[in-house]
Amino acid sequence: MSLRSIADSFSQKRPDPPSRAFRKTVPLRRLTALLLAIFFMFGMVGCFADLFDLGRKPFIPVIVWSLFSGLIAAVWVIAFFRHTWWQIIGAVALWILGSRVISIVLRHFGPYTSPTPEFGIRVATIACIVLSILAYSCFMNFIQRLGSQTVRIQTELAIAQGIQKTLVPVLDRSAGGVEVYGASLPSAEVGGDLVDVVSLPDGSLFAYVADVSGHGLPAGILMGMIKTAVRTQLFDLPSPVAVFDRLNEVLPAVKEPHMYATGAALRIYPSSGGSSRVEYAIASHPPMLHVSATGNIVRLADEQLPIRLLAAPSYTGHSLNLKVGDLLFITTDGILEAADKAGSEFGLDRLESVVVGNRTQPLATIAEQVQTALSAHKQDDDQSLLLVRLTA
Repeated sequence: MSLRSIADSFSQKRPDPPSRAFRKTVPLRRLTALLLAIFFMFGMVGCFADLFDLGRKPFIPVIVWSLFSGLIAAVWVIAFFRHTWWQIIGAVALWILGSRVISIVLRHFGPYTSPTPEFGIRVATIACIVLSILAYSCFMNFIQRLGSQTVRIQTELAIAQGIQKTLVPVLDRSAGGVEVYGASLPSAEVGGDLVDVVSLPDGSLFAYVADVSGHGLPAGILMGMIKTAVRTQLFDLPSPVAVFDRLNEVLPAVKEPHMYATGAALRIYPSSGGSSRVEYAIASHPPMLHVSATGNIVRLADEQLPIRLLAAPSYTGHSLNLKVGDLLFITTDGILEAADKAGSEFGLDRLESVVVGNRTQPLATIAEQVQTALSAHKQDDDQSLLLVRLTA
């Protein structure tokens, strides 16, 4: 079993879709106006039944069935928002048993005096008008409050998206005979992938890709913390192993227990004599591709635990030599696991063929070709990539 599988087994179950998660967590007090609107609207059922009977039904059964219809409708709304089996079963049971109990009680205390048809129709009509006005008023109150909340949420999301673009901009730079290009495409308003490159005082470059479990705002917040922690560590000891070790120490205090991150980090030294030494470390991340100028490709992988999934020993690193024209390609599983309509994942083999076939193109063009190849595949996760090439 791979460490990625181990990581998945320790992580919590797949989170609910955003709409269902919202319904489960919204406080009932915020639904008061909606529940009242539903109660008043379905409370008209008894009145309509009386109108169909030309106003001849006794008032007490009409009132009881109207109250019961409104109550059952409100209970169904609560069950819909919470979406738990016991609440749904409870709503069905209340509907079935309540109907029978009310029928028995009404028969026991009957018979009831029936009004004249003219008076019954008049009362039922007035009741429908009053209940309609009450339902409309409650609906408008709920919509007004929901609209204000939606505007506030949209504003906060816009701010979060701006922060996301600041933290994870498109990277396109060249220094010391090394070209670097990186980009990240979040699957939601805010993503948890991180692509970053930092120039170090000795002329080397530190580049890395991190993939926080999950996506959305929680992953985005942790991603920002990781970027801060990495850049702080680079002041002390700018090696991939030291960075991973530091993250493994500091993340537990700032994350939820089920969250973790995978990553691949590089320290690329300046080119010398047509080659460049690269130190790298991989923490449960998809393999890094090393593509030579002639098209030979090597998958560089390392079976190490994700960053702070479990207490882990110190990470280990490796090194390699890049020659002029050599290319390093790092991606996240959001690209590899993207599936087409038939359910077939994009996969590492297909990615390799795209990269090898375009290895002599500008790095930005290679990235565009990867995105073009992904166009028929659904994006369910953040998609990020980092390309490094030695040019001199």
